[in-house]
Amino acid sequence: MIPAFVKVPLFVAAMIFAAVANGFAFFVLYKMRSIGYRVGVWRTTRDWALYREYWRVAPANNWSRAPISLGIGSFIVAGVLLFAAMWHR
Repeated sequence: MIPAFVKVPLFVAAMIFAAVANGFAFFVLYKMRSIGYRVGVWRTTRDWALYREYWRVAPANNWSRAPISLGIGSFIVAGVLLFAAMWHR
């Protein structure tokens, strides 16, 4: 069993990476709204279509595809850290 002084920093790191992933997601949605795509308030499955569309239109608008890649990477790291903090023995 992992002691609390190890679990808490893992949990905090997971929340930081989750916040970074969420920031990248909102950045992508902001960019899509700026070119006229309809972006709703609630995050739904339609967001996945917007992310795919961002990947397609990013080079044409001289945008980087890094927010999508870094957002996915941060989400994966957050999940691994959360698993390590909560369920690992």
